[in-house]
Parts: sequence; structure tokens; C-alpha cells
Amino acid sequence: MISFFKGAVRELKHVVWPTRKETQKYFLSVLVILILFGVYLFVANTAFSELLFFLKG
Repeated sequence: MISFFKGAVRELKHVVWPTRKETQKYFLSVLVILILFGVYLFVANTAFSELLFFLKG
């Protein structure tokens, strides 16, 4: 168990972490994509619901 944690720490030293600017850029990209996908799902759900109500009534 101890060797596992030693190996994990050793591997973490090899990781190249993104800069603060890169992290902000990636975060903004993910946020925009999530918002656009949410709007798309809302519009698709509303249109599908209206279609079902139209066909039912």
C-alpha cells in the first residue's frame, strides 16, 4: 500500500499542469458549450412537447 502511494506521488511529479490562463480559457469554453447545449435541450423539449399536445388535442 505504501509503495502504491509512493508511485502515485512520483507520477504526479511528471504531470505538466496547465497555467492559470489556460485553465480559465478551458473553463470558459466548457461553460459556453454547457449553456448552448442547455438552450438546445430546452428548445427541443419545448418543441417536442408542443408537437405532442398538438397531436393529442
